[in-house]
Amino acid sequence: MGQKSSGIERFLAPSINKIEEELKSIHAEINTVKTRIDETDNKLEKLEEERKRLATRMDKTDDGMTTESKVLFDSVNEMGKQNRDEIDILKRAIDIAQRRLVVLEANMKELGK
Repeated sequence: MGQKSSGIERFLAPSINKIEEELKSIHAEINTVKTRIDETDNKLEKLEEERKRLATRMDKTDDGMTTESKVLFDSVNEMGKQNRDEIDILKRAIDIAQRRLVVLEANMKELGK
């Protein structure tokens, strides 16, 4: 005959499974956020390259900024602001996910006692 599990073990097993599923979900969420941060970082690098190119072009212009340069400059600044906002949102999402992870891991330890 197989080993019987105690009543408490049968009670805890579903809870532990749910916690493990939640941990996997949180890890997946964190990985998604990290990927988005990397994508945003790449956008920022491209934006910085574009800004340098614009600055060089503006330096070569004798009569100040052309209309095209002004539009491009405003566009670059707006993209930079949007990317900074996106990074802030992603950082908050990571903070929340990490807090959830700590709570769940503490719950698992408590259930394991």
